[in-house]
Amino acid sequence: MKPLISCVLVTRDRPGFVRQALRCFAAQRYPRKELVVVDDGEAAVGGLCNGAAGVTYVRVKGPVPTGTKLNLGVEIARGDILQKLDDDDYYAPGFLSRAVARLTRARTPDTLVAWCCFMVLIAGERRVYYSGHGWKTGGTLCFRRALWQRTPFRDLYRSSDSWFLRDNAPTIARVCDPMQYLVVRHGANTWTEIAGQESVEAYFRQHPRRCALARIVGRANVAFYRSLAAGAPHAA
Repeated sequence: MKPLISCVLVTRDRPGFVRQALRCFAAQRYPRKELVVVDDGEAAVGGLCNGAAGVTYVRVKGPVPTGTKLNLGVEIARGDILQKLDDDDYYAPGFLSRAVARLTRARTPDTLVAWCCFMVLIAGERRVYYSGHGWKTGGTLCFRRALWQRTPFRDLYRSSDSWFLRDNAPTIARVCDPMQYLVVRHGANTWTEIAGQESVEAYFRQHPRRCALARIVGRANVAFYRSLAAGAPHAA
C-alpha cells in the first residue's frame, strides 16, 4: 500500500486562490492523500472546504505567522510524509506522485524533496517564464515527519521555508519537472526579493519561454490562470 501523504496549505484572505488550490488537490492522481487547510483570514474559507474529499479545515484567530500555521497543520496531519503546498501556485495532477516517488527512493531519513525548476506566470502578463535550474522551491517541500520534529518551522511571517532548510540542513533531492509546478506572481507574494536582482519579477522576465498556458495547467484550469494573465484580482 502506498504511504499517506499529508499536504499542508496555509492561507489568509485569498478565496479565489484557495478555490483553485482545492481543484489542484482534488485532481492529484496519487491515491492516498489528505489536505489540511489552516486559515487565519478575516473572511473564512471554510465554506469552500466543507465537503471536499480528504480536506480538513482549521480556523485560527489571526493574524498568525506563516510558520506557526504550518506547524499547526503538520501537528493535525496524519501522514508520515508531509507536503507543503502554497495557496497561490498551480500543482499539476502528477505532482504528488513525483514527490512521493522521489522521497521514497532516498536512502537517508533526513532527505527533503524540492523542485529545482518550474514555470512562472506574472499577473497581467500573457508570457510564461521559466525559472532555470538549481532552486529549492519553498512551495514544493516534501519531507518526513521526523525531519520536522527535529526542528519545526520558525514562527515567522516570511522566509519560513528558507529558515526550515537552514535549521535542518537536510539532504536535498531535487525534481526536475517544470511542467508539474507553476509559480504565480500576483503582487502580494511573501517571496519578495532575489539577491542582486531588481525584483523577483524582473529576474524571471529574463527567461521567457514559448509554452501555451493551457499546456501547463490543462483545459479545466486555463480560464482561471488566463484571468490572472489579464490582470484580474487575485482574490476574486
